[in-house]
Amino acid sequence: MRMLMIAVLAIVAGCLTGCSKTEKVAIHPVMGVIYYDGKPAEGVQVFLYPTSAPGVPAVPAHPHGTTGSDGRFQLATYSDADGAAEGGYQIVLFWPQAVEEDGEESNADRLLGWYTAARSKLTVQVQAGSNEVPRINLPVMKSSPAKSEGVPGRN
Repeated sequence: MRMLMIAVLAIVAGCLTGCSKTEKVAIHPVMGVIYYDGKPAEGVQVFLYPTSAPGVPAVPAHPHGTTGSDGRFQLATYSDADGAAEGGYQIVLFWPQAVEEDGEESNADRLLGWYTAARSKLTVQVQAGSNEVPRINLPVMKSSPAKSEGVPGRN
């Protein structure tokens, strides 16, 4: 029993020591602007999914941000507007419906699913230093895309 207790304590001590030495991945500022039907798109949630960049658990979350009234966004990984790690990413967008009068938020996507991880063809390459994503001009969406069977090579 004593040997088991010593083994458990050694494992816990090793984990605590290893966890405290974890270094943060270098992050670089990333910003951009999104327009829909020629006008700034407010409230679009922007996510970067790594294709050749560090992902979770090397970083705490996928880089993400939300557009303001001018359509501009800044991405965050560790803290507000700090950016993203170097590498390639797929840009995923979700634009929730406006909050209804009763205060309920909707899960409906105003982009009708065209920019999900299974559909989005938008990409960006983050490099050391400040990064400006080329302006994203979204067309008016009238219908949802056909049902996807998945992304080749992913699932």
